[in-house]
Amino acid sequence: MGMGWEGSACITTFRIDRVLGKHDEGSLRTRGYGREATGGPGAEEGRDEGEKGGGDVRDELLRASMRHVGKLGFTMQAVHAAGTDLGYSKAVANVLPGKEVDLIEYFLEDCRAKMNEELEERKEELGGMKIREKIATAVRIRLKLVAPYANVWPRAIYTMSQPPNVTSSLYNLHLLMDDMWYAAGDKSTDLNWYSKRMLLAGVYTSSELFLVQDSSQEFEETWHFVDRQISRVLKLGKAGSDILSFFKTIAEGGGGLGGSAGPGTRV
Repeated sequence: MGMGWEGSACITTFRIDRVLGKHDEGSLRTRGYGREATGGPGAEEGRDEGEKGGGDVRDELLRASMRHVGKLGFTMQAVHAAGTDLGYSKAVANVLPGKEVDLIEYFLEDCRAKMNEELEERKEELGGMKIREKIATAVRIRLKLVAPYANVWPRAIYTMSQPPNVTSSLYNLHLLMDDMWYAAGDKSTDLNWYSKRMLLAGVYTSSELFLVQDSSQEFEETWHFVDRQISRVLKLGKAGSDILSFFKTIAEGGGGLGGSAGPGTRV
């Protein structure tokens, strides 16, 4: 699958601010970055159709495209089919300068919004859960939104793993992990902020790859896989946190192995 879903899980959110410029949402393709509508046959016609409703035509086209994704995948064929449904010429596709990437990004943003909406609706229920259960719930909600498109999602994974799209992949994954931890009540501001998101990114990406290959009824095996992965990661996270705390204590001169650190002390 190339780099895996939405970039390598190994480098996802750790130091993502260096890759993107933290909180620099305006520069990304999801906000219109990197790709400008190019000229060529039909380009002006496409702009005219887009200008009739501005962003409304774009949103309308993307929504209509999703009705064809199950059969045609996240492709320009789905976009053209949607344009035909809406009575536009093929040139209307020029309102999507990123082509199929714009459709995939629309889906990612829509799924994240739907996940957050459900998490908010279940806020009271989540309040009585342990962290492990909150995270598992968020992961399941998000995966269930991908499940109807499991047969065409591998190609989308491949598309978003290509070099021109990696920045957008990482950014979308970063936002997703941040939302999940926020829903779980995370308020960390230290190095744990990075480690928690990196570990959860590994859980989510591996679970998504498992889902697209899962032939069990109603993806039952995927939900078991999610539980196993979260249990494993929480153990790793605790071990990592203990190690960081140990070295922090040493650095601050508080000792570690039953005594204070000083000259000649081996760490």
